[in-house]
Amino acid sequence: MSYSTITHALVSYVEGHLANMSVSEMAKNFGFSEIYLRELFYKHVNIPIMQYCKRRKLIASAFELLHSDKKILTIALEYGFSNPESYTRAFRKHFGMTPSHFRAERPLMGGQQLEPGVFGLERLDSKPKRSDEIMTERIENNTILYGIRKIEHGAYGSNTMFPICVKAVSEYLGDDVSYAYIMAVTGAAFRLVWNRNEWDLSNIDIYHTLRESNTIYQYGARALGRDFSFLGREKETTKKEFSDFIKKAIANGYPVIALGIIGPPEPCIVTGFEADGDIVMGWNFFQNDPEFSSEISTMDNGYFRCHTWWKNTDTQAVMCIGALADTTYDTKDIINMALKIMEPRDENTYAKGIRAYEAWKEMLLQEKWFGNGSTFDVLFSKLLVQNDAMTCLQDGRKWAATYFEELANQYQDEEKKLCLDIADSFHKVSKAAEEMQRLIGDWNDTEKMLQNFGSRSIREKLGQLIDACQREDCRAYEQLNLLYQRYFSNR
Repeated sequence: MSYSTITHALVSYVEGHLANMSVSEMAKNFGFSEIYLRELFYKHVNIPIMQYCKRRKLIASAFELLHSDKKILTIALEYGFSNPESYTRAFRKHFGMTPSHFRAERPLMGGQQLEPGVFGLERLDSKPKRSDEIMTERIENNTILYGIRKIEHGAYGSNTMFPICVKAVSEYLGDDVSYAYIMAVTGAAFRLVWNRNEWDLSNIDIYHTLRESNTIYQYGARALGRDFSFLGREKETTKKEFSDFIKKAIANGYPVIALGIIGPPEPCIVTGFEADGDIVMGWNFFQNDPEFSSEISTMDNGYFRCHTWWKNTDTQAVMCIGALADTTYDTKDIINMALKIMEPRDENTYAKGIRAYEAWKEMLLQEKWFGNGSTFDVLFSKLLVQNDAMTCLQDGRKWAATYFEELANQYQDEEKKLCLDIADSFHKVSKAAEEMQRLIGDWNDTEKMLQNFGSRSIREKLGQLIDACQREDCRAYEQLNLLYQRYFSNR
């Protein structure tokens, strides 16, 4: 085993086991005695193994301080410190400040190359000085990025998958922006789409947000001031093209957002590759779902490891939010995009923006969709579409309101009032969507939910709430137009 390869293996093991690192277990896995392992680690990494582990745990805990609301005591215990005093002493020694000061100051942190083929979290230089150019040599055709936050339903207090992925990637790259900002700049905070011809589970696909185009994916990267690249799966696209895209991005320290890999064509994060790209690893919303997890394994740090990703025909695209770029994206751009997304319009069979409410309510109240012949499966599929629309509003408008509340803090007088009025309308839409969910019921009792959803009287109440959402979205749309025309149209 070469010098670079053994160093890669030693560092990679520790990075993948930070939460429960055991030297004795590591020695067993490598087939060495503990004494020899300690000697080997010091020889190749130039630092005692336990000192290295302590340092890496402190850095991982610092990342938690920046990107979670956990109490300092909770973080200290999670990273193996017996009490907050010992954690604070160690933290101050390494970072030159206390954990609470670090959280208040918010120094830049993100992924950085630790050894060729191994990336992990580190404190970074200030953003204006950072070139963001990463050079690496490949080690036996594999590279892995450690420290990327797990994506799952409920992460960041949200259930919208693409923005969750963008936020996790932005954190890893050292971009300190709020989740409300991510929801706004990806357009997820403002969208609603309804297919007039069928109960369509693809209504909420980000692809439909503006015109049917993959260009919507790039907005998050532009707003972060970063380059963006995208590769879609066409008939002639090969596995090698996808694999080369993944390898190039990750070998330079950039996570890949993919559609598919495991399960349906929903966003996930690819954090590494092995066997020259035949195997990929990362986070996926469906990696623990028995329906999709039979052909994957789980790494000790939680990443999935998958060799069947190309056989999955729902693996539809890969994209990379990459190096810092000379792009500008400001409040004017976000408000302009929100207006385009909310604009009432028809595109092909889809009603979009504010017009989607009318199409949604019309289908909800048409008895032909809810006749006595409706089977459990048929009614259940409609309920899923209904649920997607409600979640789109409840989650999206909640974060739209938060974004405009954050924006209001930057202004005074009439601008501030307009932002708060817009936020108020979006909050009301989110609350009305929550009320729809309460009318239908809880997922713990699916049979009762289907019974409620099939009830004409309950669907009429749902229709009234849809009308209420439309009124508030119309009000927000008018106020957005006013804000844009008064303060941004000439900038």
